Amino acid sequence: MDETGLLELLRAHRTIRRFAGGEVEDGLVARCVKAAQCAATSSHVQAYSLIRVRDRGERERLAELCGGQAQVGEAAAFFVLCADQRRHRLVVERTGAEFGPNFDDFLVAVMDAVLFAQNLALGFEAAGLGVCFIGGLRNRLGEVYRLLELPADVLPLFGLCVGPAAEEPPVRPRLPLAGVFFEGRYPDDAQLLDAIDEHDSVMEREYAAAGKHGRTWSGGIARLFAAARRGDVRAHYRAKGAGLD
Repeated sequence: MDETGLLELLRAHRTIRRFAGGEVEDGLVARCVKAAQCAATSSHVQAYSLIRVRDRGERERLAELCGGQAQVGEAAAFFVLCADQRRHRLVVERTGAEFGPNFDDFLVAVMDAVLFAQNLALGFEAAGLGVCFIGGLRNRLGEVYRLLELPADVLPLFGLCVGPAAEEPPVRPRLPLAGVFFEGRYPDDAQLLDAIDEHDSVMEREYAAAGKHGRTWSGGIARLFAAARRGDVRAHYRAKGAGLD
């Protein structure tokens, strides 16, 4: 794939929530996972893991735990992406030393997992499949841990639905470059607010075209952050060995 083709693939990303029937064959999954492993990884620690959930009952239960997101059960394939320091604990303890991850180790594992996940999603999209990341996996983490019987040091971050798409939603506009890309120094708040206003005007038209009149991007953000969400996530991760103290 040349540069133009790659950039077009990146720009064409959209979230698919309605999936058609079909399968994601094991060979394609293996190829995409191997390609995803080529993502950058801090100090080559490769602090991530991927769990494919095949059991229909477990997927339906996960759909409930994720806030009733039906696509978790309906997509051709569903994966759980984890920040994973289990292998590192085994390596360290095998030497007789004590494994004591800190907060930076936690950040490294999360970043490794996210980079791996983005590569994985791009691989599936390049194969013509739709994808949907599921942050709702963290809604009820304790029950997710019990359902999947996850050991210590394995931290489920989000899910990924994959399969043939049954819809073609538009690509959602992003913030203008002036709101996210800066030369030399971070800008003053006035520049950020100008970029927000510009994005609001674009998104207001997008929402109106979808019959959602009067909505803006900043209005949604204000509502999203107005109340605490998933307040137990830190405690669950700490209990499983994450260095969050």
